[in-house]
Amino acid sequence: MDKKPIKDRYYTFMVVPHDATGRVLSIKIPALWLNLVVGLTLFFVLLVGSSVIYSTVVSRRLIHYADALAKNREQLQVIKSFSVENSKVKSAIKDLEKSDNELRGILGLKGWKTKMELSSDTSKPESKSDLGQSFNWKQVNEKLKQRKSSLEELKGWVRLVQQRFASTPSRWPTYGRIGSVFGYRTSPWRGFHAGIDISTSYGTPARVTADGIVTSVGWMRGYGKTVIVNHGNGVSTLYAHNSGYAVSAGQRVFKGQVVSYVGMTGYTTGPHLHYEVRKWERPINPIAYLNLNILSASKLWSN
Repeated sequence: MDKKPIKDRYYTFMVVPHDATGRVLSIKIPALWLNLVVGLTLFFVLLVGSSVIYSTVVSRRLIHYADALAKNREQLQVIKSFSVENSKVKSAIKDLEKSDNELRGILGLKGWKTKMELSSDTSKPESKSDLGQSFNWKQVNEKLKQRKSSLEELKGWVRLVQQRFASTPSRWPTYGRIGSVFGYRTSPWRGFHAGIDISTSYGTPARVTADGIVTSVGWMRGYGKTVIVNHGNGVSTLYAHNSGYAVSAGQRVFKGQVVSYVGMTGYTTGPHLHYEVRKWERPINPIAYLNLNILSASKLWSN
């Protein structure tokens, strides 16, 4: 028997009461409608299910994306902060180098030439990819080691200068007018004058111009009452024409300590202090030593 086309086929649904006394309800539905309803129902079920699954996947991806954006922002902040610290460190090192070389200039020392340069251009922002390459802590540590070496060299030089300066004539033995300078003269006596004469009042204290040991206290022909102090390194000073002494031979004296008192003993026409600076027993001009300070001494000795 031939099958009928689906449009001519029907499904009958019957509702039969249990007691068989009621009326039987019969519903006739075309097969095409029933198939259409079932198909649409399955379609909507699949559509809703796939939508839910897709929404779940998209939501998870959006959550991961939001987390990634948040982490990226944090990383950018860290990179930005590190870049700022990078600039600060390099700026601090350059300031140290500048101060170091300025101090060396004051002390008369040669400028410190760095053995390496920190890489990167601080005028443009650094990306995450080239941040570690453009500025690494190995370079920073090397730079800091160089600064430490330079500082140790400076500290050693300053200690040496301080020790040497203490035993270097570097002040006026007494204050007054210089009546006669170092060198050849014609009056009051013709000949070579081995020191300078500082005119001042009788009895004015004469002070030693550097640390040292008193090697001679007594009368010297032409000089009268004289004190000689040995400062080491072949340097000695002489204080003559004194009226009295404040030290004795063999005594250790310190810069600024009173060693004698101005007088008129020996060959003199008035109260004054004859002051000499000697290097290996040969007199040298004391003028350069009268106002010598530790900085000018450092420059002198560094050469």
